Amino acid sequence: TLDHIIRFLSSSSGHDKAWMLTQYFTKVLAWIAANKGHMSTANRIKAFSGLVSDYRIMIRLTGLIPMAQYVRYGEQVPAQTKLLQWLDRIMNLALIIYYPLEHTYWLGAHKLVPISDKVIEDAGYWSCRFWAIWVALQFVHLGEEYRLIKNRRAKIFTQGKRNAHEMQEELDAVESDTKSWKIQLLINACYFPLTLHWSIRGSTFPDVAVGVCGTVAAAAQAYNVW
Repeated sequence: TLDHIIRFLSSSSGHDKAWMLTQYFTKVLAWIAANKGHMSTANRIKAFSGLVSDYRIMIRLTGLIPMAQYVRYGEQVPAQTKLLQWLDRIMNLALIIYYPLEHTYWLGAHKLVPISDKVIEDAGYWSCRFWAIWVALQFVHLGEEYRLIKNRRAKIFTQGKRNAHEMQEELDAVESDTKSWKIQLLINACYFPLTLHWSIRGSTFPDVAVGVCGTVAAAAQAYNVW
């Protein structure tokens, strides 16, 4: 178990998901502490959550490098359908725009580059809007994936006489993909209100709700990586 934890934390994905879980769950802890009247504790927890968020943005400064590799792979290995292929292209484009905007926001907010407050604010909002576009298109992507999964399941039962062992293996593979699909749907459903919240100026979405949605999404992603 210890070896598995080390492997999990040593991977870039596992490392990020561990900090993501920390970032959002501490928001829930801060809300609990504030409700119990421990404002000093709540403020310290919020400060820690902010630092973790800042760290996660910082390590995404190199996000365009693996993104370029992913885009190249997507063109070399086409998706199963034309719809999925074009969805992948548009979603990749949304992320290619998202990363520089987030980088601009972070560098400007920390006074590392001379940018006006308005540009910093606009970069922050627009980066989240392009992330929201990605999340919205992911629902369409998941819908097409589910259609393909259903077709695979139906095909198994309509191919006539088959070896029972092979048939069971195919059914197990379909069930495994269905489980993965459900987890991805849960993650996306949790991300959707967050992207809307950060995309809208003056949003009143409560911070504890941000914590709950982020915690569930982080736990689900950590489960996948684990």
